[in-house]
Amino acid sequence: MSCADNKSYQDFSGTTVEIVNPSDDFISFIADYDTIRLETTDDALIDEIAKMRIMNGRFFMLNMKFNKVFIFTQDGKFIHKISDRGQGPNEYFRITGFEVDPVHNKILISDNFSRKLFVYDEDGRQERVIPIGFNREQIASDGADGFINFFSNDNKGYSEPEMRKNCVHFLDSNCRFVSARIPLETKEITVSTMRPMDCHADGAIFYQPALSEIIYCVKDKEVYPYYKFHNKSDYKMLSEKERKKMTYIYGERNDFKEKQKEGYIVAWGNVIDTDNYLYTVYDGTNDIHLFYDKQRKKSIVFDSEKLSKKENISNIFLKYVHCAKEDIFYSSPNAYWLNKAYKTLAGMPEGKLKKYLQNTNVDDNPLILSFSIKVPEDAP
Repeated sequence: MSCADNKSYQDFSGTTVEIVNPSDDFISFIADYDTIRLETTDDALIDEIAKMRIMNGRFFMLNMKFNKVFIFTQDGKFIHKISDRGQGPNEYFRITGFEVDPVHNKILISDNFSRKLFVYDEDGRQERVIPIGFNREQIASDGADGFINFFSNDNKGYSEPEMRKNCVHFLDSNCRFVSARIPLETKEITVSTMRPMDCHADGAIFYQPALSEIIYCVKDKEVYPYYKFHNKSDYKMLSEKERKKMTYIYGERNDFKEKQKEGYIVAWGNVIDTDNYLYTVYDGTNDIHLFYDKQRKKSIVFDSEKLSKKENISNIFLKYVHCAKEDIFYSSPNAYWLNKAYKTLAGMPEGKLKKYLQNTNVDDNPLILSFSIKVPEDAP
């Protein structure tokens, strides 16, 4: 696959992923699942999980309300929390970016307000604080000695012209700008996603820019177009010309609302890439979840509001899928979807999920679900 630059990708040679019409039953695609109860102590209270990563058999969870990162074992035992909020030289004012570095076993926390990147070891001990000269960032390791900033929001926080024009910004070990790749496809967006990329232990990062039909692989300081989507569904997708005109200024202008009412779906960048599956989410009038089976080269799609009567149970799994490890996906539904599930608890089939909910109190920490899927042989 050719290296990404400022040219169009008419000669794309990666994997084409088809977007198909949604199935109305997610439950039948679950091969296996389990529930994980997080230890609830005075030091480990979480209301909702904004972002979750898994590394070396541990969960790393960002809680936006308390501005903390919690560390748990994979079976739910509390280990530590990062709680360095303040106005001192080694403190953050607010966590605006969070990622793990599985190459070096580090935790990366960035703060738009103090304009700093905080580097921690996997036990949550602070190792380094790096001043950064820009904001609006989601920073990851480049797998070597530098960092990469991924555009996920308003580009007015960038002083470098190349950063304003492109999505991927290569930085040196002190977070100073080096070079930029992948031209922006849209006019102005001031909303962002917390999960625009998926970082692998071999240094590869999979990243989908907002509104893009391409998922890129960033590795060894190069950028490759890796997956491209082809629409074979009844949904509508933005053309290249439409993408360039789209504007979303929070609290002022939202060009997407009318498009969504007309049946359009858009990609905000939420990528999970495993050995055998690619997962991403499209946004329409509701969430459109796509799983791509790499072995069978088939896609299955689930529309969160077009599922069968098992909708509430299905959306417990699909809201929100945070990360994956070895084809096991991990999700943590928010309070809204758990409350919907409680209302149908009497009619819920017996099993681990019902037993978990029956033994859960309102003050307990969030539910973590692990699940694997299997595409049936007779799937279209």
